[in-house]
Amino acid sequence: MYRIFWSLLAGAVILYPLFAEQEAPNRLQGVVSAENGAPIAGAKIFAWRDATSDAQGKFELENLPSQDSVIYFQKEGFRPKASVLKAGASSLVAMLEDDAKSAWVMPRCKRTDAGTSPVGQQLKFLLPKNSQVRKVKDIDYQEYLVAFAKDAPQLQLWWGPMVTSGKAVNDLILESASFEFRSVYRDSGETVGYDQRGKTVDGKMWRSADFPGLSGAAIYEGVSIEAANAYNQIIDSACQLSKVR
Repeated sequence: MYRIFWSLLAGAVILYPLFAEQEAPNRLQGVVSAENGAPIAGAKIFAWRDATSDAQGKFELENLPSQDSVIYFQKEGFRPKASVLKAGASSLVAMLEDDAKSAWVMPRCKRTDAGTSPVGQQLKFLLPKNSQVRKVKDIDYQEYLVAFAKDAPQLQLWWGPMVTSGKAVNDLILESASFEFRSVYRDSGETVGYDQRGKTVDGKMWRSADFPGLSGAAIYEGVSIEAANAYNQIIDSACQLSKVR
């Protein structure tokens, strides 16, 4: 059974040589900048080790892994980003976009909204009529499994404390031909999570929309484009309840 992986962060970064060719040291040197080229100080970097960019936007990470790995960047006001760092790379420049361009502002549910969510939860998804839904309940979480077609991978809707996934988003990114990320906010401006999606090299779609600030999440992986479109309609219908029932 898959479980939710709340990853912080998201997006794609631009990679290219930053320093002159030389015998590669066992460390990564990089710069974090804005779209206008200005350095970004205080950006958080998450990878095999964590770091923070300095006043010039520079950072270093030692003990490079021998295989491809995922590196994330986060700074308030900027779109969270991630990229695959190829084995052997020793430098990079990460350009962060204005977060307002892509952020998802979670709306409040209307009284007329149809759909369902477990009692006591803050997050609601609108399920199409005649949806094939199987409900699973445990001590720590509740899960709705939504079927698109017989024997096809299901959409997993989760409510409850954060738990780990059967397959980490890192692994999905490493298998992806393309991927993107965005922040999720309450209408009050508070960050409640991150929405991550991609397409693997074999043409399958995946999405992990994690809302820890609303105690919920949605995830699917290994599905066709047709199934992804159907599941995305459900995920994109997410709204926050004004009052927990």
